[in-house]
This record gives sequence, C-alpha cells and structure tokens, in this order.
Amino acid sequence: GKLTNTEPTLEVLPLIAMKLKELGVRKKVIIHMPTMAVCCSEKGLTVVPSYDLPADAVVGTTGAGDAFCAGASIGLTYGKTFAEAIEIGSHLAASVITSSENVCPRFLPRELGIDIEVEEE
Repeated sequence: GKLTNTEPTLEVLPLIAMKLKELGVRKKVIIHMPTMAVCCSEKGLTVVPSYDLPADAVVGTTGAGDAFCAGASIGLTYGKTFAEAIEIGSHLAASVITSSENVCPRFLPRELGIDIEVEEE
C-alpha cells in the first residue's frame, strides 16, 4: 500500500494492482491475499476468489505466498489464462496452509490441469 498510498483491503486490491501497473510495471501485476487474488495486465483486470477454507483447517500460513507464486508462475508458463494460473496458485497455497509442514505437497501437472508428460516415481 505504500507505493499507492492505499491500505491493501479487499475493496481496493484491484485499484492497487492497476496503480502499480500505471507506475511502470510492464507486463502484469499479480497480488494475492487470503481472500482473493488479482491480476492487472494489458488485457485488463482479473479477480479470482481464494479457496474458502474453514478457519480450523488452517494450520499456519508460512509458505503460502511462495506456493501461490510458484503455482501462478507454472500456470502462466504453460499457457493458462490469468484466472486459471491464479486458481493453480490458490490451490497450492491452500495445500500449504492446511499442512503442518509448511511445504507444498507434490502434485503431478495433470492434477493442476497442465497437460505435459512427466515421469512418475
């Protein structure tokens, strides 16, 4: 919120993403919060709600942002739409916060809707 002079609340998150884009981000801005994620790009604004987990399912939030970033990056790398990539990121983040190990469990690409061949162990 410091760059945009706005507190990062649910209501203004899309505005923050658009402002960051205006401030010089060339390709896209993706911001993740516990309740939603937004992507602002040359194609417009994409808003995707996060998984609605019961409070007692959340063990800890350490690693959730890293898992979200990894999932969104994987989705974009393999040609998913912004909404699909954010959904993958949210899926991985949810898998981390519901685990006591603070690490993302191993998913096969097809479990995330990514159609690539991998060697299974």
